[in-house]
Amino acid sequence: MKFAFVGTPAFGAQVLADLADLGRLPSLVVSQPDRPQGRGRHPAAPPVVAEGKRLGVPTVQVETINEPSVRDRIRSTGATTLVVAAFGQILKADLLGAFDCLNVHASLLPRFRGAAPIARAIEAGDKEVGVSIMKMVEGLDEGPWAVRTALSVGLHDDAGSMTRALALLGALALDQVMTGLAEGTVSWNDQRGEATYAPKMTADECVLRALPGALSVHNKVRAVSPGLGVRAASADTQFKLWRTWPYGEPGLEDVPPAGAAVSGVSGKLAKTREQLFVGCGEGAVQLLVVQPAGGAKMSAGEFLRGYGSRLGESLDLGIS
Repeated sequence: MKFAFVGTPAFGAQVLADLADLGRLPSLVVSQPDRPQGRGRHPAAPPVVAEGKRLGVPTVQVETINEPSVRDRIRSTGATTLVVAAFGQILKADLLGAFDCLNVHASLLPRFRGAAPIARAIEAGDKEVGVSIMKMVEGLDEGPWAVRTALSVGLHDDAGSMTRALALLGALALDQVMTGLAEGTVSWNDQRGEATYAPKMTADECVLRALPGALSVHNKVRAVSPGLGVRAASADTQFKLWRTWPYGEPGLEDVPPAGAAVSGVSGKLAKTREQLFVGCGEGAVQLLVVQPAGGAKMSAGEFLRGYGSRLGESLDLGIS
């Protein structure tokens, strides 16, 4: 089966790399234009572009994939199928009608249709995530699926680890579907059940404004790690949270002695030489890896040695 690969971020790049490892190399890679990234906001190529070039596959970057010129460019490679993995644009009817369009979607559809299924599943505390191979239709992630593969997710997992795991599962599932299509053995299943949506995680959401429970705070942190990070501040010392651990709610371990005094006291800080805890409405969260503004990621102990004296008694909730 000759196919073009369409994707943009790390998930798409990892699916592309895993497909190549399985012996499935696309005839063309299609991605979005370079965008500003990092602290300096310098233009950088999307991860899928970098991976396509590493593999030696012809690569094009387009503002709008639905332009007739893009369709003609894909056709010129002999591709009859489009494989889409986290591209970030809606494919319209003309393009969907010109090719067999398969989507590698990182959720157990119809749960978490949309742009950020992995982050939203972790934020929601889902204990099971997965990947679906779907036939694309005009509605957002509404098409029938051929394969859905589930994976358990634990409290140690974050968006980075689950992105890598689900990309591999997605490539394996897609390889299975492509083989089945060639043999005529694939059956398509309509999505059943209530649909939920996964809008892109915004920077404004990645700020500690309330601490209702230790588990919800921990889920927020791991949902946006290692991408955006959760912003926090105390006595005007600003930092990001990258790794935490929750205590003191049903099903979790008891709060360690070093953090017991702040358990249930939302925003209150407790610190020792090596440990830093923040109280929540229920339980407390231990901060394990933080990053001071303008600095590098570091352990809580390193952070406390450099910044501990600058911290107040509580977090400044609701920073901008």
